[in-house]
Amino acid sequence: MDFRSAVGRQRTFQYFLPYRPVERPKVQVILEAGRRSSRAVNTAFSKAIVAYRDSLTAEEREKLKTPLSSVLVETAPVYIFWYNDMDARRVAVEEKKWPTVASGTLVAIGALGPPHGWSHRYVQQVVLPEVLMPGLDAGPQRGGNADAALAMAQGQLAAIDEGLAVCLAPFDEAGAKEVLRTPDTWEPVMGMFLGYPAESWEAGGQEPRPPFESMFFEQNAAEPFARDPKVAQTLADSGLGGRPAPVPWREREVRALSRMLGLPQE
Repeated sequence: MDFRSAVGRQRTFQYFLPYRPVERPKVQVILEAGRRSSRAVNTAFSKAIVAYRDSLTAEEREKLKTPLSSVLVETAPVYIFWYNDMDARRVAVEEKKWPTVASGTLVAIGALGPPHGWSHRYVQQVVLPEVLMPGLDAGPQRGGNADAALAMAQGQLAAIDEGLAVCLAPFDEAGAKEVLRTPDTWEPVMGMFLGYPAESWEAGGQEPRPPFESMFFEQNAAEPFARDPKVAQTLADSGLGGRPAPVPWREREVRALSRMLGLPQE
C-alpha cells in the first residue's frame, strides 16, 4: 500500500475480529516504524508496551478501561500502550548515551555539521549547558510527548499498511501502571487497539473534518492557506480520501456487527 492510500484508509475502526490474532511480525513492523520517527535531539522519548487481550485476566482488562475504550479492550486482540519517557532527557545528558545528540554521535556521523554551526565543541559548550541541562533539576520533563505522538502516528500508518484495523483511545493511567508496571516517569500518550477488521474497510465512510482553511494558515494566523480544489481532487483520486460518511448501509452493518460480537444494539 502506498502512503496516500494508508493515510486515506484511516478510520475510527471499532469492530475487530476477536478470534483472529495479529501475527507477531506485524506488531514488530508497527514498532519498527515508530522507532524510525523524528525525535528531538535523537533521544528516545517514546516508549511502548505491547499487551495481548488473551494474556490478561478479566480483572486486569477491567483496570485498563475508560468509558471510551471499554469495548475495544474486550474485542481488540492486541493493545499497544504509548508513553512519553519524561526521564529520557536527563538520562541522555547525564549518561551521554549513544546515539543521542548529547553523546556527540550525530556530529561524528555527519548528520549535524559545520554549515549549521555544529561541532563537538558546540555540543559541549552550548547545546549541553544552554539547551539540554536547564530545568533538569526540576524533575521529569514533559516536552517529549510530541515525539512519542510522532512515533505512535507512524506506527498507526504501518498498522494500516499491514492490513490491520487500528483505533486510538485513552486508557486508565492508574490501572495501566498497576497491570503493566510502568515507571513513574512514563507519561501516558494513548492506547492503540489493533486487530483484523470485522467491519468493512470503509467503516461507515470518510469521517468529516473542519474546513481546510479553518485549520491551516499562511504567513500569519489571520490568513487562511488557500486550498486548491484540483490538488484536493488529485489526492482523493490517488487514495487520500474516500466516500464521505455516512454510507447508506452503515446502520444495518452496525446492527449485524453488534449481533455477531454480542454487543448492545441500543
